[in-house]
Formats: sequence, structure tokens, C-alpha cells
Amino acid sequence: MIRITRESSCEAYTRMLGAGIASIVRGGDTVTLSGGLGAGKTTLTRAIVSALGVPPQAVSSPTFVFINDYTVPAGDSAAHRPRRVAHVDAYRLDEASELGVLGWDRYFAQDCAHEDVLAIIEWPERLGASRPAPAMEISIETTGQSTRHFEITMPDPWSVRPGMDQFLQREPARCRVTGVWISPTHPTYPFADSRARDADLHRWFSDQYRISREATADDTGEPGVE
Repeated sequence: MIRITRESSCEAYTRMLGAGIASIVRGGDTVTLSGGLGAGKTTLTRAIVSALGVPPQAVSSPTFVFINDYTVPAGDSAAHRPRRVAHVDAYRLDEASELGVLGWDRYFAQDCAHEDVLAIIEWPERLGASRPAPAMEISIETTGQSTRHFEITMPDPWSVRPGMDQFLQREPARCRVTGVWISPTHPTYPFADSRARDADLHRWFSDQYRISREATADDTGEPGVE
């Protein structure tokens, strides 16, 4: 299994983590979210789904309906792009035998989601043997009022997916030019766009860069500067 941890400093960081997840998941995948009440499972779900093009205001906790179904707007023609998102909240599930009545078969075949569906499941432990596998498993721990600790595991075959290297090696970041938060798989990372990247280069070339400490040899490339 592929394992990473992330420390979210704010909700904006979490949103961009969700955007990074959205860039690597495919139809037929399952993402499970574990954590206590108020840990931010629905917040992360909203980030993932909105990054796929669904209006964020359309995403809500399906605690009382069990499954919310979101249609992903037509975007790029990639065959693996999810066409629907099944947002499952199993918190009120008493027994896995109830799944058939609740519409489980519309989204899942055997032990995985249908090939056009991305399944995001909150409280997956309540599904018992019906829990789909393999899956991206995300555990969320509340560490402060707006901070969270994420533990993420993914199946080994996902390692070859486009964007996976960037997702594993980078964290959500703020563009140093615009201040906008960007995802780890953003095409112009660590800048918000090509204009911000060019502006940053211009600052370097025109000696406009300023740092809040004395320059070191690593900063200047000049031996003897301490």
C-alpha cells in the first residue's frame, strides 16, 4: 500500500488536498473517510466533488438519505473520468442487510463501484463485509479548531496514475505571488498560473526579491556569504 500523511493548517489547505485527490481518482474507485463527528469528512468530500466540477453548494451530508448522487459535468474526454459521484454516509446504518433497500445496487457491483461512479463513503466501518475494496482510505484526526491530521493509504497499482508522483511529493501550497491556495497536482505549481510564475521570475531578474533574514550561500550561490 502507498501511505502518506498530511497536516492541514486550515480549511483552504484541506480544500486543495481534496482537489489533488480529485485529479487522480477514476470511475470505479472508492474513497473512504474515517474520523469522529466534526472531523471534516463532508468538507473533504465537498472539496473533491467540487474539483470535479459539481457546484460546492450542491454537496451536503447524506446522513438522512444514506446516498447523495452527484452528476459530474462533461469535461475532458479521459475514459477514466468519473461520470457520477455516490456520496455515502453509513453513520445511521444498523445492518449491512439494509443496503439493498437503500439503493446500494445502483452504485456498486460485487465489491466495487460501477465503472462510471466515484464512491466516497463516510463511516465505512459500518458497512462490514460490504465495504468496497480496494480503496483510497483516509483517516482524519482533529488536532485543533481548524487543523487536521490526515493519513492516506492507496492501493499499489495507483502508483502509475498520472499526477500521482506530484500528489505524493508535494503538499497544497499558497502561490507566493497571488496568495491563492493551489493543489499539489496544479499544472503551474507552486504558482497559481503562468502569469504568476512569470512575475516571480521577473522579480528575480530585476533584483526585487526580498527575504526576511540575511542571505546565505545557499540563497546567493556565492561562496563565503553567511
